[in-house]
Amino acid sequence: MIYQGDALNYIYETPAILQHILDNEQSILAEAKALVSKTEITEVYITGSGSSYNAAVAAAFSAKKLLGIRATAVYPVTLLEECKLISDKAVVLGISQQGTSMAVIHTLDAIRSRGIPVISVTGEYETEITKHSDANIYIECGYEDAGATTKGYTSTVLTLMLFLIMLAEDYGKISLQEGKDYRKRIKAVIKNMNTVLEDSKTWCNQTVEKLKECDDLIIISSSNLKSLLLESVLKFSETCRLPVRGYEVDEFMHGMYNAVTERTNLLYLYPASGNELERMEKLFKYYEQKKSIQYAINMPNMPKKMLFGFLNDPDFSMLEYNLPLQMLFVLTSRARGINLNIPKDPEFHKYMGSKLEMDK
Repeated sequence: MIYQGDALNYIYETPAILQHILDNEQSILAEAKALVSKTEITEVYITGSGSSYNAAVAAAFSAKKLLGIRATAVYPVTLLEECKLISDKAVVLGISQQGTSMAVIHTLDAIRSRGIPVISVTGEYETEITKHSDANIYIECGYEDAGATTKGYTSTVLTLMLFLIMLAEDYGKISLQEGKDYRKRIKAVIKNMNTVLEDSKTWCNQTVEKLKECDDLIIISSSNLKSLLLESVLKFSETCRLPVRGYEVDEFMHGMYNAVTERTNLLYLYPASGNELERMEKLFKYYEQKKSIQYAINMPNMPKKMLFGFLNDPDFSMLEYNLPLQMLFVLTSRARGINLNIPKDPEFHKYMGSKLEMDK
């Protein structure tokens, strides 16, 4: 499928779209809320592939904190193989931005046949996945006519977070005032996004001039930013079309450092706080002494010209950290002479039968 849109424009649309989702969460989540309010939930499974899986990782992290129950992000094929082990008091959310993922659809069918409630999460109305669920959550970000999801990923993460906040309120896990405070913090992050985008321009343009020649990239971050780490690896791989790996800093130190060569570029995404922050700072200094090519987002004590104006909210910072990363992979792709709207292998999904054909 050949796309016609501009991924950079979709990134700039993100703040307004997220505000729209926040303003309309009651109507967006009403169908799913009606389904789960009828049953006691003891565990949550969230499944998807690619960016959908990465969004699921973020949602599972939030679910554990908000609901205090087991919450698992899992690939569709793994969930399908283990569906007989799922509790009948579970709820399963299947994510497919375009609603065409056959792996997710087959998995939802198998789980639904056991009488376990299933919710589809999709950005498209009346797509195939909506026929295979008991309720639907629509990601209200509009069609993304580009070869790499940007606003769709961020919108999915926010929508799922709001769904979990709503569940936590309904189940008495948090008070209505606590829920209101969460939404107030989300609103502040969204309001600040235009500042982050403006601050990101200069750094991204400067970084692209070096990164466009890269043929070996390692991205390093923390455990609480795992979703964004996975998403960054995916997006740099598919748009810039170069070997990319990503590790949480502790995992990197347990052997992966042996793969670093003089050609390796290191991209760090620092968390707002936590034990891993100090280790990442020390790691950066180590490779600085080695004169390795390094880039950093949100590193403490960065020069003023490299700051992004982040609010660094402990629960919602990934929504804002995502913006310079998205801008960077789009601009780097262009600098490398790649049109990310044209798949490198247009016949791949057709041959593999991994996605339904779309008319758009």
